[in-house]
Amino acid sequence: MRYLIAEDNKQDRGLLEKILSGYGEYDVAGNGQQAFQMFETAHQEGNPYELIFLDIMMPEIEGDQVLVMIREWEKINLKDNKPVRVVMATSKTDAETIFASYDQNCQHFIMKPYVKFDIEEVMKKMGFKLSEKQ
Repeated sequence: MRYLIAEDNKQDRGLLEKILSGYGEYDVAGNGQQAFQMFETAHQEGNPYELIFLDIMMPEIEGDQVLVMIREWEKINLKDNKPVRVVMATSKTDAETIFASYDQNCQHFIMKPYVKFDIEEVMKKMGFKLSEKQ
């Protein structure tokens, strides 16, 4: 599996990396602009991400806007019609934030702090088989 972690908080990013490190290759983006550029570059290089963990509150470009940009890029550029799966994450608990993420076509939403069990359950629901180093 190949995935992108888009998280600006160093502690949260480290925790997510620790949880996910056994499940494949990953890259890390520290802001929204970088996350979108890495997504686009991965496609250009023929090695796209299967999954993106995207923090909603990011510097440069907010995560929810990055998701909109990704979905627009996919509409224009994807021939196989297989969009990347996106898990949005935040510490905000209001329903508006959660529903807005789903309206922008994320597959799942995770509340912070990151919990290994919750992340693994979300990945299983999306069809990922979670054996070490896929």
